[in-house]
Amino acid sequence: LHFLSSRMASAVIIGRLPVDVVAEGITERKLAALHQVDTLNLMLYTILMIMTVLTIWIFKHRRLRFVHETGLTLIYGLIVGLIIKLCTNGNSSGAITADVQLWNTTANVDSPPDFLRLSVPYYDGISKENQSILLRYKFDSNVNVFKEGLLEEKATFDSEIFFNILLPPIIFNAGYSLKKGHFFRNIGSILMYAVCGTSLSVVVVGLIMYGFTSLVRLPFSLNETFLFGAVISATDPITVLAIFNDLKVDSDLFALVFGESALNDAVAIVLSQTIERHSPSPGSEALLFDGRALLNSFGHFFGVFFGSMGIGSLVGCLASLFMKFTKISQYPLLEATLFILMSYLSFLISEAAHMTGIVSVLFCGICQAHYTFNNLSSDSKMRTKQFFEVLTFLSENFIFTYIGVSLFTSQAHLFNIWFILGAFIAIFIGRLIMIYPLTAILNVGRRPPIPMKHQHMLFFAGLRGAMAFALAIRNTSSPQMRIIYSTTSLIVIFTVLFNGGLTVQIIEWLKIKCGDQSSPTLDEGMMFPHSYNRWDKSLLPQKWYDFDNKFLKPLLTHSKPSLLETMPRWCSPIARLFTTDLQYQQQDYNQLNGSQENDLFHSSSTVDIFA
Repeated sequence: LHFLSSRMASAVIIGRLPVDVVAEGITERKLAALHQVDTLNLMLYTILMIMTVLTIWIFKHRRLRFVHETGLTLIYGLIVGLIIKLCTNGNSSGAITADVQLWNTTANVDSPPDFLRLSVPYYDGISKENQSILLRYKFDSNVNVFKEGLLEEKATFDSEIFFNILLPPIIFNAGYSLKKGHFFRNIGSILMYAVCGTSLSVVVVGLIMYGFTSLVRLPFSLNETFLFGAVISATDPITVLAIFNDLKVDSDLFALVFGESALNDAVAIVLSQTIERHSPSPGSEALLFDGRALLNSFGHFFGVFFGSMGIGSLVGCLASLFMKFTKISQYPLLEATLFILMSYLSFLISEAAHMTGIVSVLFCGICQAHYTFNNLSSDSKMRTKQFFEVLTFLSENFIFTYIGVSLFTSQAHLFNIWFILGAFIAIFIGRLIMIYPLTAILNVGRRPPIPMKHQHMLFFAGLRGAMAFALAIRNTSSPQMRIIYSTTSLIVIFTVLFNGGLTVQIIEWLKIKCGDQSSPTLDEGMMFPHSYNRWDKSLLPQKWYDFDNKFLKPLLTHSKPSLLETMPRWCSPIARLFTTDLQYQQQDYNQLNGSQENDLFHSSSTVDIFA
């Protein structure tokens, strides 16, 4: 319950002061005290972020062999969380708790009241009559174990902050800074790992955990263990990717790890929502979905995923059209601001439509990078790129700091040693089955195949991070969900510290190629390959590239050739409508050089399609 306000409807005189004046003074003092705690809390996290930045700067000059800066960020949070835990005890922070009982409402556990009016007695020592001050409180969440620590409570944030504020810029930047050349060259393998692999991991982890919890007599249903499988299958190899970027590892390995993690988050969140939506009703004896529920869950998954993808792509394309046909580029500040707001709008539209905003904002980022970016002024290109890089950096490091702090301060934690032990075994087996069998299938038609040392690195790179934590913290309404939340926090901390700390040693031990000059860089993330890779033998991607170059890019950007050159003559009126003056100016040049470009294009791209 959050304290909101105190006010009497009418002024009742108590001695010389009316009750509403007394109430106003109490409100101001209470709000001032809460403001002080909030300020202390924000100052604490700001200091932690400053320490993180300084640590990363120091690591640029001298790196510890077995510790990565992300791991130190977690350690800082753990230390501060432990200090808060030791320094605050019960009611010492000034928190006051009152037990209340409903008497004038039909609210129940399924429909709790949104607001409470609490009448608090007031005695001034003069009036003979007992007076009262009316207070109003707002619903926050259900409480399983309540601890009266105000500072501990304030150090724990609402889970919606993660989904609505912190995660969108991280996911958007993953799409906006996508290393497209290497990503689309390995798109088949990435989709296999992200979609099929994540789904397989969810099933394997869910079944293992259900069997394990039944063996040790923990009250977990099959639906709850599947939900845990979906939550913990979201990978976030931020530490590994940072080291990959520093060492310039093999470009295809970088693309596989990055691509799997980017799409894996989208798949994991849709799977978790699907499992929650189609879970058996309370009191149901069903352990498995029935046939109809299974079909509904498949339909829901594909509907939500592709619906969210469509919303994000549509918003990105509309933004590109707006930037193309207006002269807002003459005002770079307004242009960059509009770009940022429209990107966030894709997330909000999807959430409002009961889709998944994370999926929408990912594909919006991909479309913005591929189309809208080409229509921006040079100032806006730099501003948007740097803005999302900074925002992503702050969000990621804040989340890892918060994970460390919340391990000691969160009231929702409930640890069970058997569930934790089973979880580590399950995710190990799940990752094992996800990587090696699927890679064997991929290598049947992939040339060159994914080498075994890359498979070992893919297995090792399955760190858990921000997405898994955000999914786990969103629901702690039952003891089972609290155990899932606590276990997920421990797995995130362990994988970041252990896997992240040993990444360099594993790369050296596996003798993975480093210093690759073709390895993706941040600058390359804003470009798209204009030629096909000789390894890409799939006809479908080739057709898509043709369609994109001939129709979508001329439609959504100032790209050459224009629609007047690529569309049939009977479509000329429509083509003229979507052709800008800049494209008209380029048309003569295209006519002189187009045939030569086409000859080069076909000679370099079609030779291996049917190989």
